[in-house]
Amino acid sequence: MPNDPIVCPFCPLCCDDVRVDAASGETDVPCELARNELAAAVRTPSARIGSQAIDSIDWHALGESLTLPPTPVVEFNGATIAEAKTLETLVNAGRIQLRIADTACSRALDQTIARDGLLGTTLGDAVRRAEYFWVIGNLDPRTPRLKERLNRSGAAMEYTPTATIGLLSRLHERLGGLSGGAAETVTPTGAEPDRLHEHFRNSRSTVVVVGGAPFESGQEVIAGELLIRWIARWNELALPIDDGGDPIVSRVSLLRMTADQNLRTVIRWRNNQVSPSDLSSPLEPTIRVGSPVGQVATPVRLQIGGVDPGEPLAHAYLPAAVPGVHHADTTIRGDGSVTLPLAGWTDSPHVRRVEALERVLGVR
Repeated sequence: MPNDPIVCPFCPLCCDDVRVDAASGETDVPCELARNELAAAVRTPSARIGSQAIDSIDWHALGESLTLPPTPVVEFNGATIAEAKTLETLVNAGRIQLRIADTACSRALDQTIARDGLLGTTLGDAVRRAEYFWVIGNLDPRTPRLKERLNRSGAAMEYTPTATIGLLSRLHERLGGLSGGAAETVTPTGAEPDRLHEHFRNSRSTVVVVGGAPFESGQEVIAGELLIRWIARWNELALPIDDGGDPIVSRVSLLRMTADQNLRTVIRWRNNQVSPSDLSSPLEPTIRVGSPVGQVATPVRLQIGGVDPGEPLAHAYLPAAVPGVHHADTTIRGDGSVTLPLAGWTDSPHVRRVEALERVLGVR
């Protein structure tokens, strides 16, 4: 394996300690996502239409055979900064609409944060300063090594698979019972909200880490508002941990590793808004770039790059050169904290994936 580690481009963590064998795509990190994506990038699947493999690509004929709508919806997973700029140009030209594979929970949090604001933190600060992590939802599907990173801090960690409205309401109730920031002794009762409250009150820095599916289905908007407003209220009260002359204040912040940070950031740079094309709305995609995200994937007419999901999920598949593997580019970590270089460390006979998209659309 190469001596120098690479920045992995396949999830919002952008792990920078990944070593890869350029010939086989094998890696030494305990991450199934990275292993599968690197293997597909190095040992590229064959192009196909339906079940028929194709050796050479007639781009015009391919575009015609796919019977794409005039403005196809494109789900572009893991776009880099350069790719995001091209996508934003295609949107403004009316050539495509964009869809991010967001969940209802993620959209609900985005809406609340846009309206009410957020006291957030970065992964680096969380690992350095947190005394207590409250993890809600599942960290593994989209950020497989996030739990490993958090464990490096040595901080205590509590897992709640689903933050229900009842639990969040009880946390608000306990917080509302504290007057003017005066210290209060909380006697644990064994109930989850009371136990959590006790931990938060005795931690100088609590970080709430949001994973996949953190809220009950159908209750995402209310739960998201309760969570964000509870964090804001906790910090407004500035609750002291002790009664000394200069007491230490208990703080709570939120950590989210947002997928497609590059795409969201570039669109905000250029348009000062989330999207001119209904970004994050649940449009049905026609073309997917990159592997499907999440447990349930929508069937598409064409997938470009990534792991071939098979004919039921992609009528046609085209291999493509991947940034961070076959050519250099730049990416932003999912917490928005740092810009990282993506290296090209092996060759590919295929065109870059954004170029493949343009050729299918007839732009090139």
